[in-house]
Amino acid sequence: MTICGLAVQWGNAPQWVAVLIAVGALVTAIVSISTQKKIARKRAATDFFLKTEMDRETLESNKKYTDAVEKLKMIVTDSGEMQNSFANSNEYWAIRDYLNLHELMSVGLLNGVFDNTVCYDFWSGELVQAYEDTLPLIKYVQKQKNGENAYSELTKIAKRWQD
Repeated sequence: MTICGLAVQWGNAPQWVAVLIAVGALVTAIVSISTQKKIARKRAATDFFLKTEMDRETLESNKKYTDAVEKLKMIVTDSGEMQNSFANSNEYWAIRDYLNLHELMSVGLLNGVFDNTVCYDFWSGELVQAYEDTLPLIKYVQKQKNGENAYSELTKIAKRWQD
């Protein structure tokens, strides 16, 4: 067969079989890698949440956080801002410590380390509630010098999950 005076050779059947096998192997490899990534993300999220539920220090941090949030709610001004004096309290740091856990999970989620479905199913209520309860503190921290990016990933995830 000639096209524009050039001889075109299509090869023979064994060459085409080899090409098809190579393409099949490529597709199999791509699917396998994709599946392994999904499993790894689910395992990473599950391991993270298992630690939050089983680690004594994390459970103690949650207890301190819960108590501190109650005190924060009592000192929020009518305009929805946190009183500056609260920043000098142990409760302020208890909330910050626990929000850092939420921020870490949010960073992992936004960077594709954690699986979105697993995180949402297990943690969405907790994270959104924490965001709503501590919003005056988050805003206070973000207004501080070099604090504009504090809890920015947590905020992104909370707003996404609120919808």
